[in-house]
Amino acid sequence: MKKIALVFIIALKCNCGYAQTDSVAIKEKLKLDILKQTKEGGRYDFFTVIKGHEYDGSQIKPGLFATNIEVALIKWGKVNHDLGVRTLQDAYAIFAEYKKRELNQKEKECIKIGFNGELEK
Repeated sequence: MKKIALVFIIALKCNCGYAQTDSVAIKEKLKLDILKQTKEGGRYDFFTVIKGHEYDGSQIKPGLFATNIEVALIKWGKVNHDLGVRTLQDAYAIFAEYKKRELNQKEKECIKIGFNGELEK
């Protein structure tokens, strides 16, 4: 009986190790896909179309106005959540890698709004 329990425990530990490896691989693949699709012309490129008009404003909800760059960041944050990025910190890290710099406070706020679906409430 002790041998069966020991084999079962070892099997569980081995299985968890593989699951974590797969999870890391999936997370990395998702990050690489987001980075690729955020580049100019990609599915998540909300930035090229507003070039030169980043600070023009628009109403996004009754009484709520935002600049085009803020709207683009909100959309980008929402896409990350919808694609399965697990945490807001992961989304920040992906965008920082895309921009090749740390994010400023406004970028963080807008990505957070999209990621958390705050405009949908």
